[in-house]
Amino acid sequence: MKAEQQALVDALLGRGDAPTTLKGSERGLAAYRNNLRALSAQALAVPFERVRGALGEDDFAALAWTFWRARPPECGDLAQWGGALEDFLIERAGEASGLPDLARLDWASHQAERAADAELDVPSLALLGTTPPEQLRLCLRPGAALIAQRDGPVLVWRQGWAAKSQPLSPGEAAFVQALLSDVSLADALVKGSAAEVDFDFSTWLQAALQQAWLQGVRSTPQP
Repeated sequence: MKAEQQALVDALLGRGDAPTTLKGSERGLAAYRNNLRALSAQALAVPFERVRGALGEDDFAALAWTFWRARPPECGDLAQWGGALEDFLIERAGEASGLPDLARLDWASHQAERAADAELDVPSLALLGTTPPEQLRLCLRPGAALIAQRDGPVLVWRQGWAAKSQPLSPGEAAFVQALLSDVSLADALVKGSAAEVDFDFSTWLQAALQQAWLQGVRSTPQP
């Protein structure tokens, strides 16, 4: 029974012939397969607007169907499907095509827009003036992510209802990566300064408050 079910799935995805018990139902299978093909393009277009724009509708639809057959959705929420597209494009098109960069940015933006709402914890900012940096953690807002692009690191975050992105300098990127790894502010400052001599925390903090990167500050007293 399991083998027959797998054969049916393969037939629907265009990866094999229909099971012998379903011979004569090719027309129905073809109709269902066409529906899946259309669904794959519709679902993938939601998070990957930049990739679709670069490829055009027809090539994007062909990519979506190929990707669906190779990496089908693993749950009923199609908004969660697509995280593997970056690696898929690296295998099929290569980094030089620029498509993996677009996929990384699209997916990070999609994740940011689906992240939980979070307001700035304004009172927690007072800890910056009263507590040693070794005992502090800076918390970025949910959905914030640092991604690698061919032109350098890019920060992606949610501002209001829309995802935003901004290139970062080496020091800023090292600092943000450290924060995302949940190290102390002191250790993050070391990382930022090691990557860029002129890294300035006060400038970064001002941008973080203006652009809604920061959620708050928490104290973690040393034992």
